[in-house]
Amino acid sequence: MDLVLGRGEKVAMLGPNGVGKSTLIKAITGETNYDGKIEFGHNVAIGYFAQDSAEKLNGEKTVFETIDDIATGEKRKDIRNILGAFLFSGEEIDKKVKVLSGGERTRLAICKLLFQDFNFLIMDEPTNHLDLNSKEILKDALASYEGTILLVSHDRDFLDGLSTKIWEIQNAQIRTHYFGLNEFLERINASMNEQPVQTKSVQEESEKKIRQSAKKIRV
Repeated sequence: MDLVLGRGEKVAMLGPNGVGKSTLIKAITGETNYDGKIEFGHNVAIGYFAQDSAEKLNGEKTVFETIDDIATGEKRKDIRNILGAFLFSGEEIDKKVKVLSGGERTRLAICKLLFQDFNFLIMDEPTNHLDLNSKEILKDALASYEGTILLVSHDRDFLDGLSTKIWEIQNAQIRTHYFGLNEFLERINASMNEQPVQTKSVQEESEKKIRQSAKKIRV
């Protein structure tokens, strides 16, 4: 594979479970070993939302403290506004993280990510546990985000109109598509209906090939 992810692009990475989406993300973020080369542009700062990011929040801190601890300079003045945008207002900002629901923790983890000065966001299934209203808030935030986004999600409505191109992983290879998400999903769903479900050993082999075939990725 020889891939280029340009500044400001919003890429949806799609494919059946077990083909190596999370493995590729972990290679980019340095969480797994891989063959090949990943090059980052000047001053690229990565913010990563993993599927367990919400669980990693400090349960003893309040909602406000979670954001206040990472705020610097003039941004400190915007804490209450940004929390309000993510549906935390009034007494809710004084709640401890440990009493929040799964959806509330996810919202807070995403809020924390977007509040920081990252210019490249990698998000792995960020809509898990979110209700419809929260999904729309996140989608609007990402649509107006000026940095680069690599997004993994199975949520069709969430991705529709958000991504600027699609990376499809199949058979340890990535194909880039520039047509709309709905057309892509119609094609991939038809193809998946004709294929047998992957066994665990096949999934592991696919992930191994992703690590071995990543010749060069430029971000």
